[in-house]
Amino acid sequence: MKINKLLPAGVLMTAALVTVVLVLTLGAPAQIVASMSMGAPSHANPHFNTASADARVGIALPPVPHLMLMWNLADLGVDRIARQGGVSIGTGVEAWFSPAARPAQSHLPLVLAEAGVGRRWGMGLHGFTVLGVGVGWSIGDWVPYLEFRRRSAFHSGRPHDDEVLLGVKFVLFG
Repeated sequence: MKINKLLPAGVLMTAALVTVVLVLTLGAPAQIVASMSMGAPSHANPHFNTASADARVGIALPPVPHLMLMWNLADLGVDRIARQGGVSIGTGVEAWFSPAARPAQSHLPLVLAEAGVGRRWGMGLHGFTVLGVGVGWSIGDWVPYLEFRRRSAFHSGRPHDDEVLLGVKFVLFG
């Protein structure tokens, strides 16, 4: 089963656009969140053969106390795995847990978790799943964060990718 048949880029972008238009036209109390990050290997690596940079846009559902769930509409990245460059696109869900009733703009620490799927072009992963866990601090509309993320190929025998990400998320609207 190939991921590009399950998740073509055109379908992903169309779903993202329809969701944003519906939320904005219906006036739903949601937040649009963007993030950027840089990643490095999670273990000492003298050859620096793994690195990444990505940007994503997501839409957060109306928060329940102490939890915000978000659908990352599109995660676009460039990376280097086993000394092979590539680009990727993905989608997934993310959760922010906070001691405050409203995680975004709380000025308090956050625990972050994410799960998703994606497609990488270049040598290596191709179709992959993503699992991540991290910590952040809400500073108004900005959330600097540190995250451990693992990307694993759908197919056995392909490489996996463990990274530590340093990035910032920011609330655009909402």
